[in-house]
Amino acid sequence: MEDLKEPATATPVHPARPSRRWSRLVLYVLATVGALALALIALAYWLHAHDARKRVTIDEAAVIDDVMGQTYGKYSAAKKGWLYVGEDSVTYLMRVVQQAKIPDGAAGDELYFVASGAAVNGDGQAVYGVFYVHPDGKDGGLAQENTQVRFLSNAPVKPEQVRFEALSDNLWGWVVKTRWDAEPDSEAVTTMNTVLAPHDGQIAVLGEFLAARDAKPEGSCADAKAAYDAWLAQIANTEDGDDGGIPPTRCDKRRWTYRTATVNGNIPVPITVTAGGTLDDKPVEAQTWKLMFDTRTFSYDIPPDLQN
Repeated sequence: MEDLKEPATATPVHPARPSRRWSRLVLYVLATVGALALALIALAYWLHAHDARKRVTIDEAAVIDDVMGQTYGKYSAAKKGWLYVGEDSVTYLMRVVQQAKIPDGAAGDELYFVASGAAVNGDGQAVYGVFYVHPDGKDGGLAQENTQVRFLSNAPVKPEQVRFEALSDNLWGWVVKTRWDAEPDSEAVTTMNTVLAPHDGQIAVLGEFLAARDAKPEGSCADAKAAYDAWLAQIANTEDGDDGGIPPTRCDKRRWTYRTATVNGNIPVPITVTAGGTLDDKPVEAQTWKLMFDTRTFSYDIPPDLQN
């Protein structure tokens, strides 16, 4: 019998090991993705924090109280206003008559308001202040510009005498009516429209034009017109340079209304002014003017007929 032989030992088969190169590549990819994710998270957080820091919100009541106090002094609860001693040493009682907050400014909220007051001693003087409060671009702070306008009147500017207007895509302004009813030696009362707006770090006057004229001389309107015509004839025969002085007062109840055009661009819109009312107790001829904005002077061109 043949000898039994043991079977040959089988050579073990080991699975192939993955290449170290691929392992390192996978690790690099994972590390890169993780780093990018962290960078994106950090960027999103920074952008959110930066946006929150640069967007400024305004508490109207608090800001107005603060600005009014800085400008006019301490608030008087008894008088319900701010007692302001002007540069003319006259004391005025100031109150806010208009306010508007624009929330979509480039850096946050913007606040526009007007304060008005008359002399407490009743001597025929009045003043109004125009204020523009806005972000200062320094991490949430506020800056403000204002101007104070004085005029001869027995009554301060009232809320209905202030209109807040959009003048262009990026410019808001006011049209303020002032009634000059305390001028000495004058039988006529003149009301003017004043256009104001922020410009170049201050409040600029963009133009002034007539709003109303009221006069009622003694006697009849016919007699007043005759006196005026006689005055015209007299100065027509005088030498050049003699303007004849102050003309006789005529019966006057003229009115000038205005409207702004639709905003379309960065140039302030034209203002259309229309005349109406009566002169010498007769209706005036309809007349319209279109006030165009001059970008060189940053003001409206006002024709002589609309000047006081």
